Amino acid sequence: MTWRARIAACAVGSFLALVGTTATTSARPSSTSLGPFRSPSMTRYLGHRRGNITAAVDDLTTGQMFVYRPGVREDTASIIKVSILATLLHQKQIAGRSLTTTERHIAAGMIEASDNNDATALWNEDGGSHGVNRFLRRVGLTQTTFDPRGAWGYTRTTPLDQIKLLRNLALQSHLLNRSAKAFELGLVAHVIPFDYWGVPAGVPRRVPTAIKNGWLPIRRVGWQINSIGDITGYGEH
Repeated sequence: MTWRARIAACAVGSFLALVGTTATTSARPSSTSLGPFRSPSMTRYLGHRRGNITAAVDDLTTGQMFVYRPGVREDTASIIKVSILATLLHQKQIAGRSLTTTERHIAAGMIEASDNNDATALWNEDGGSHGVNRFLRRVGLTQTTFDPRGAWGYTRTTPLDQIKLLRNLALQSHLLNRSAKAFELGLVAHVIPFDYWGVPAGVPRRVPTAIKNGWLPIRRVGWQINSIGDITGYGEH
């Protein structure tokens, strides 16, 4: 498939673009298919992976969505931080307030540098899993579940749910106003170089890419690795 701006989602292991893996070593899509996941090179790659892979790519230009193993759920690890901030921005919007200077600073640390302490602070301010779940249900996420102990990194989700979330950031949404979306997209467009991998692979360097990655060690399995993002350029989205 030739490069075009896209929403994509992938996960390998046992949320615009989302890519994720667990390794053991306002437009609606007009169609859903395996698409590029049927290509010879992708088939060879997937055939050599020992992990559990799931993925989705949403092309907003053509209205096509490509999905690989859509029913597989994976631990979010740090990609849940996009939901944590979106929840807070929505709550502030409902209350008619803006983020404080302190909240903006904490949000920047959580997204740009993936600081876990900052994530926990905003997760608690959201109202924990109950608060985040309330917002995600309004977004339309139906395949995302929360850790009963309240650990945000062990939230489980699917690529299709993450694309629903990313659509509310990239497209018109009554749940997040223009300034809220601009703030969050501005942060995910400026992650530190250490976190810049996954979704941007193969994309020309000058193409704007908003991205959030996550990784989590899992006992007796290996690593959960995820990448979500929004890519726009050359008249494509």
